[in-house]
Amino acid sequence: MIRSLLAGVALTAAAGNALADTVKIPKDVLEAGWKKAECSVDLKEAGDEQEAQSLTGKLKLVEIYCWRAAYQAGSIYFVVDPDAPDKAQLVRFPIWSISKKRLDWSYALSNPDYDPETRKLGMGHKGRGMGDCGVSGSWKWTGREFRLIGYWSKPNCDGKPFDDSRRWQVYPPRKKS
Repeated sequence: MIRSLLAGVALTAAAGNALADTVKIPKDVLEAGWKKAECSVDLKEAGDEQEAQSLTGKLKLVEIYCWRAAYQAGSIYFVVDPDAPDKAQLVRFPIWSISKKRLDWSYALSNPDYDPETRKLGMGHKGRGMGDCGVSGSWKWTGREFRLIGYWSKPNCDGKPFDDSRRWQVYPPRKKS
């Protein structure tokens, strides 16, 4: 999954640039989302104008960097109507909580990529640099929110590849065979 997500980032970036616009989200709206998501990157890095990708109709999806580490970074997203940027909404993503064994919520996603053609968003968080452990997820825009369609977890950093095979799937729960 991690490899396919990284390949998807390159393809999405190429496709997304053709479909991207810029939107200026007011500073107070950005700051409120920043605080709610507990971001650690300096808000100045977000810039004055943010790249926006098509979501549905007039709505745009804007990615803002939230945190950075040695080999990965995280972002938050806002859904924005370009005619009313002061009403931009911070996106809350359902994620699978491994420890609680139920859905939970997150504002920030690790190494995300969004495909405006399919309206799917994916992420991958490495447990360590070589990417042999961690979590990955996939969401689809419903017209009102992002719905979790798949989540994978490989907790053991054992040098063996972490891919999108069913053995790592934790959501939806696999049926026992």
